[in-house]
Amino acid sequence: MVWNAEIEDLVRRTLAEDCVHDDVTTSAVLNGVGGTISAIVRTREAGVFSGEAVVAAFEKLTPLKIQCLVTDGAAVEVGQDLVRLSGTAADCLALERSLLNFLALACGIASKTRRFVEAAGPYPTKILATRKTLPGLRALQLLAVQHGGGLVHRRDLSDGILIKDNHLLVCELEEAVKRAQVSHSPLHRVEVEVDNLEQLRRVLALNPDVVMLDNFSANDLRQAMELVKGQLKVEVSGGIQLEDIPQLAAYGVDFISVGALTHTIKGLDLTLEVVQP
Repeated sequence: MVWNAEIEDLVRRTLAEDCVHDDVTTSAVLNGVGGTISAIVRTREAGVFSGEAVVAAFEKLTPLKIQCLVTDGAAVEVGQDLVRLSGTAADCLALERSLLNFLALACGIASKTRRFVEAAGPYPTKILATRKTLPGLRALQLLAVQHGGGLVHRRDLSDGILIKDNHLLVCELEEAVKRAQVSHSPLHRVEVEVDNLEQLRRVLALNPDVVMLDNFSANDLRQAMELVKGQLKVEVSGGIQLEDIPQLAAYGVDFISVGALTHTIKGLDLTLEVVQP
């Protein structure tokens, strides 16, 4: 998979960044001794697991023997064992922080996404991640979103046409949409961002695939849905928080894009504990 290859490259660069082959503390303390140990990555809080690709990369790139004890997307409870690893004491100690950093980040994103997905309740509304990812970490972050039950809006700029307000500063709305509809690949949907009802009326006459309602008030959103009447798919965006999801889903929108899934992250609280010295 492309995701796995990108995550493997990310792990490789991270291990070099942390100088795992030059851990002066471990070298000084162990002084060439220590033998083989086994350890467990355990969670201190409930959440959703994401990390099989990370573990596979560590298995390939390091001397550790390492395996996942749960699958991607699985709900995990406080105190649950997630990953088992074994290797020399020196390797386990040198690699501990890098492994925990990856897993805590991925599990934190998957867990947060699951809360947003569940908040949509019985409605068919889909929760989308955006391109507001941390530089260099997009593959890891967007894969974790999917493990949490979310979808990816656009993986990158080649993944679909989204005409935003800044595009419309240099090209008129009608002309921009017509150009996109003529020039785009059939594989690329055309989406247009609007920030008021008048823009929406103009867009509806152009019949794109999706309209994005950006920062609409509750009253304007109700009016917007009445105007659309199922003519095209509707996405809402703009500083959306968890508590906003039930009401937005109840309006009947198709997609809710949430930048906070990847740009504001609290990692899942994980620990690595030696279980066999």
